[in-house]
Amino acid sequence: MTGAVDQPVTDAELQAYADDRLPAADRLRVEAWLIKNPEAAAKVAAWQDQAEALQQHFAPALAEPVPVAMAALFARPKRGEILLRQGLRIAAVLCIAVLGAGAGWWGRGYMMPPVQVAALPQEATRAHMVYSREVLHPVEVTAKEEQHLVAWLSKRLGTTLRVPSLTAQGYGLVGGRLLPASSGNHAAAQFMYENRQGQRLTLYVRSGETGDDTAFRFSGDGAAAAFYWIDGGFGYALAGEAGREALLPVARSVYESLTR
Repeated sequence: MTGAVDQPVTDAELQAYADDRLPAADRLRVEAWLIKNPEAAAKVAAWQDQAEALQQHFAPALAEPVPVAMAALFARPKRGEILLRQGLRIAAVLCIAVLGAGAGWWGRGYMMPPVQVAALPQEATRAHMVYSREVLHPVEVTAKEEQHLVAWLSKRLGTTLRVPSLTAQGYGLVGGRLLPASSGNHAAAQFMYENRQGQRLTLYVRSGETGDDTAFRFSGDGAAAAFYWIDGGFGYALAGEAGREALLPVARSVYESLTR
């Protein structure tokens, strides 16, 4: 799995991921790669936001029937046009194949990006940015199977995980998933919460943290921010895009429930 994660992901794969056109196995590989590549994750999120905005903007026009006169223009393309289009498609495919083969040969050994070991809050916010934007696949296991979810992730991380209730803060559990990590056994757990306005928070937990410093800290570089701490060899981070002041009381509640 590590080798697959380190392989570069093409723009075509990123576009297919943003459009939800990738098979499940490829989605997992791309998602793991995006966690370690925040610039690409931000680009994918921007594509998804743009696509949603365009769909909302042009929805009324797309719902209108095509005028009869316009439909007739495109109903029966001439034979010469068909042959021209087919020829252009074949030429484009051949060109891409030749250029791709040449780039792959001359660029071998130089295309693999260096592995970057990220700090706890950076990994947490990157994972949050990738999955909090998901509509169809935000979690692997839903809250309906919470007992199974917690048992599964606890086994993978080597500890008994607790999932704080954020009902008092207006957030309900959506579910969770297993993620790659840069420390410990290279596994992390992510639990996702959502309020009635559709805002999402994620609790990120990973193993292999050195020291036992339970100090409560804040990190806010980028669209998402996180409050994080270390306790008993495990790192915890609550990430969200609501802003520091809105995130603080929720993070403090999670911190107090997990450290007491």
